[in-house]
Order: sequence, then structure tokens, then C-alpha cells
Amino acid sequence: MAKIWIFGDSFGASTSSRSWTQLLSAYGRVVVKASNGSSEHRIWKSYQQSKQYIKPEDTVIFCHTSPGRIFLKNTETILSRLLPSHPLCDLILSDIIAKKENKFIKILKSIWDDEYFDDTYNLLVEDLKRVPRSVHINFFENGIYQTIWKQYPGRINHMDRKGNLLVLQQLVRNLP
Repeated sequence: MAKIWIFGDSFGASTSSRSWTQLLSAYGRVVVKASNGSSEHRIWKSYQQSKQYIKPEDTVIFCHTSPGRIFLKNTETILSRLLPSHPLCDLILSDIIAKKENKFIKILKSIWDDEYFDDTYNLLVEDLKRVPRSVHINFFENGIYQTIWKQYPGRINHMDRKGNLLVLQQLVRNLP
């Protein structure tokens, strides 16, 4: 049976039996490589480290994150990384400000350049879109996935049970 690989952020990270990621097991063996708080660079890097194991008949789902989430070295500590569920959480400016992570606020505010972060994000996404048999979803862009998330918020991949079922239905329509 072909595998379904999932790379992404917290919208794809849950392994709860009620998450869309696990409900996909009806269509193949699911391998979740997504992790909470992943930047697009971390998603891209995770795929690069795993692609040797992906077979031509496998499907790859990329759950893209916000362009405003930036990679943070694994050796750095932020409050989010103290949570067992977020050991490699990357930076997103809104979280850093909300949690008063002062050592990062000053640096990020002084270096932040929307064009740079958008361009870098877009280059990584375009590279991932070249992956054969891949499906791309994004809960941060206006579209069906963001609509589902906003209408059905919850605790499993940020959605309730109905939201996860709707994501599954949408994804199944797009599987190769």
C-alpha cells in the first residue's frame, strides 16, 4: 500500500485518531512529519531529509505555514519550546510579542523586512510544488482551508471534529 507523507506545521501535526491526518489512513499508510510551530524552512528541510524514503507511488501533502514564521536554530530557547508539544517551534512575530520574548522582539523589529521573508517563503514553496504527486494546503491563505479553520475552531489541528472531516473531504478530492 502506498504511503501518504505529511510535512507541515501544527495544522498537520496531530496524530489524534480524529485528526484529518489520521483519517487519511483509509487511503494509505500515513507518515506524519509535520511538527508544531514549523517554519517553511523547517518544513522544506524535513522533506529534504525524508525524500530518499518516499517512493514514486507515494503521495506527499505539504501543509504550508505563514510566511511570517521564521526558522530558529534548534539550540535557541523560547517559551513555546518549553511545551512538550513544541520542542522545535520556530518564531512568529505575533507570538513573540504576545509572550514578551524581549530578546527576540528588539532584533525582529529592527531587521523585519516583509519583502525578504515573503520572497524566501515563496522560493521554498515553489521548490516543494515541484515534488511529484504532491498536494499543497495552507490555512494562512484565504481559501477553503482557512475558511474551514475559522468556521470550525477546535483542539485537533486547530479545528473541531467537523473541521477535520471537511479538510479530509477536500483533500481526498485533490489526491493524485
